[in-house]
Amino acid sequence: MQIPRVAALAGILTVTTSFVGRASGDGAKPKYYFTISNITSEDKTIISLARELLAKEISARSEFTQDLGGAEDEAAAFAEMKKRGLRGFQVNLRIMTFKQEIKPPAPGRRDRQMAIQVKLGVYGTTYPGGKLNFTGDGEASLTGDFSDRRMESDVENLRKTALASALKQAVSTAVDKMSTATLPDSPRRKKHKAK
Repeated sequence: MQIPRVAALAGILTVTTSFVGRASGDGAKPKYYFTISNITSEDKTIISLARELLAKEISARSEFTQDLGGAEDEAAAFAEMKKRGLRGFQVNLRIMTFKQEIKPPAPGRRDRQMAIQVKLGVYGTTYPGGKLNFTGDGEASLTGDFSDRRMESDVENLRKTALASALKQAVSTAVDKMSTATLPDSPRRKKHKAK
C-alpha cells in the first residue's frame, strides 16, 4: 500500500515541478545583453568584489543575459543580439564613497563594531554605440559586530552586505528607468498642442 502512495506523490511532484518550470520559463525570455565594462573606486581593494556582486545582481534578473552563444567579436555579438531581439549594454559602476570605521562595542556587548557607508552609481551605455542609456544610484549604511578572532571574515561579510545592498538599489532604479522611459514629444506634436 505504501509504495503506490509514494509513487503517486512523486508523480504529482514531477508534474507540479514541470508546470512551474514551464510557467516561469514563458516570461523569462531575456530582453537585454550586458557586459560589465568599467568599475572605478578610490578604494581599489573593493573593485573585484564590486564586479562580482554587480554581475550577480544583474544576472539574477530574467530580462538580462550575458550569454551570446560564443560570439567573439563586436560584429558577431551584434549579429547574435539582432537575431535574438536583444538590446546590448555595457554596464559601468562608480563607487563614490566607501568608508569603514571601527567603533567601540555596543552597550552590553563584547565585540567591537564596524560601520560601513557606501554610495555608488551604475550607468549603462549602448553596445555597440556607447551612448548613455540609463543610470541608477544606491547607498547603504551598515553597522555590525565583528570578532577579533574572525575579524577578516566578519569584516568581509559586512563589506559584501553593504555593497550588495547599495548595488541592488542602484540596479533596481536603473531597470525601472529603462522600463518606464518615454520619448519626448516630437516638434510636430508640440506645435499642434500650441494651436
